Amino acid sequence: MDLLAKAGRVEELAARAETDVHPRRRLDRFRYEQDRDGDLRHRARHGDRYALYMLVRLLRERGDEPAARQAVVDIDATDTYASKLAEQP
Repeated sequence: MDLLAKAGRVEELAARAETDVHPRRRLDRFRYEQDRDGDLRHRARHGDRYALYMLVRLLRERGDEPAARQAVVDIDATDTYASKLAEQP
């Protein structure tokens, strides 16, 4: 999966991500590494929890803690791990 991401074969990685958790997580990490918060937000809104975690980390890394907290509230306020990530000092 790492080789697909490094080679820029995102379409193939996305196709595999539809049926397997490992490519899905690698794709989410790729989006995180590429600073693609819109893509992560879209995936998180469609039930991808790992995308939510990557989105929160990305927003916090940018220094936008309020946006990280709001993303959790908007997408899945019941996810305690995402809430903890958003509230970390």
